[in-house]
Amino acid sequence: MDLSLYWAATEGKVDIILQERTKLEHQLTPNKNTVLHIAAMFGNTECANEVLRHSPSLLCRVNIQGDTPLHIAARKGCSDIVQAMVKCTTRLEQKRVGAGKEVLRMPNKENDTPLHEAVRNGHFDVVKLLVEEDPDFLCPANNAEETPLYLASEKGYDELVSLILETCTAPAYSGPYGRTALHGGAISNSKGSMASLLGWKPSLVKETDLHGWTSLHFTARFGFASIVCQLLEADKSLGYIADNDDKNTALHIAAGHGHIDHDRGKAVTYILIKCAIVISLINQKDIDGNTPLHLLATSECPPQELISHSGADTNAFNKENLTPVDVIEDSEICMFYASDMERQLKRANGMRGWRNVIHKDKEMITSKKKKHADRKNTVPYDIKKEADTRLLVAALIATIAFTAGWYGFYGGNDGQNQAGKAILKKAVAFKAFIISDTIALLFSTVAIVIYFVAADYDDRPKLTKFYGIADVLIVLAIGAMMVAFITGVYAVLADSSALAVAACVLGCSAFPIYYVILNTCLSDGRLTASEFNLNFLE
Repeated sequence: MDLSLYWAATEGKVDIILQERTKLEHQLTPNKNTVLHIAAMFGNTECANEVLRHSPSLLCRVNIQGDTPLHIAARKGCSDIVQAMVKCTTRLEQKRVGAGKEVLRMPNKENDTPLHEAVRNGHFDVVKLLVEEDPDFLCPANNAEETPLYLASEKGYDELVSLILETCTAPAYSGPYGRTALHGGAISNSKGSMASLLGWKPSLVKETDLHGWTSLHFTARFGFASIVCQLLEADKSLGYIADNDDKNTALHIAAGHGHIDHDRGKAVTYILIKCAIVISLINQKDIDGNTPLHLLATSECPPQELISHSGADTNAFNKENLTPVDVIEDSEICMFYASDMERQLKRANGMRGWRNVIHKDKEMITSKKKKHADRKNTVPYDIKKEADTRLLVAALIATIAFTAGWYGFYGGNDGQNQAGKAILKKAVAFKAFIISDTIALLFSTVAIVIYFVAADYDDRPKLTKFYGIADVLIVLAIGAMMVAFITGVYAVLADSSALAVAACVLGCSAFPIYYVILNTCLSDGRLTASEFNLNFLE
């Protein structure tokens, strides 16, 4: 391609395009782009119009990737250029029947049509032009098995999904791995797309992919509670459909990924077990004989709703002859979570099955490292990491308390005989400061000693007790440290009562904040009863 013509197309110099109009058909870049490709690439509408007027055949030319100029314009979202090209296809259609449609539907080497490109990049105006010009186009899948409707749904483009469904006569809706556009909407958590698709073709709700997963399986997997409700409202029997590989229902999937008490997946399992028609699935087994309780037992998520359900069999055996309690005992999840889940299961009459007791005994005897065979005497790596964090907090509190108690409020303002003595020793607030600071130092140092001693233990029950006591001491030390700060500030600012009271009020506000944080963590499962460990008193 002549360099002057190339720069004219990139910079929108129409006069040069007109001067070279007789050469337009034969000018190509190394990537086989025509002048029209270049004009579309740089969004020069006026240049594109002139090229189309003098050389409309360039609209059908493809570059090295198989892209027509319409592919380029649709990908870039140049609606004015696309509109000009669509008008040109209308003129081509008048000259030869089918010629215009060929351009609109022409695939590139990836089998992407211009509509694929426009949808993938979310260009609503371009999509509108294309589908209105050719509403009978089936919109087939590309090499990646993506149809435009699937792409719009998977990307969460609700307006594009509605536009395609309302405008196209019978659009294809398939996606990769045998999925449908409804699967795409479920993956993207797109409630609007789901509603449009279900209204257009209600039978999509039961269509499965190559693995036998319905849209409900995906929403349960990702913890999209609102979409779960939407799908179950469309068809409650959807909960019975099991996948091809492991015979897992959506309830198994939700339980296995712990979507019951975490923020994004909050109450997915709760919704499923509250659905009357899904009640019988509570004890349904997958290909390995696992019920949802077996799967929840290893999910590091307290399964309170499922355990407390009246229909849940807490002593069901899987194909390995393990009950949910057995699964917890043999699992490698965090000890804190395991202790809490085991306690909840036992309250619901769950117990160890002991069907494998002989095998287990032999395993323990022959094992070179008995602690790795007996889960009760195994200390996971993660509990050591958690203890290190708490130890750091305890050491920090001890340092602050020691520094405040040793250097605070001392001096020699009352004469040489008072040098190094407490200036405010007669003040009540100062006495409260000394006591609370001493308590903070005492509790934090005791916690440090406990963590130090516990490092030599491998027994889970003892570690639970040690760390439980230390955790409580740290919380109390934090409270005592805050009291020391409040009383110390008050002692110093005794002569300025308004400022002293204001500082005390602000300082005291920390305690309700602490309460809210701890209560929220406990209720949301961030801290469990065993992790905060008041159970050492039991």
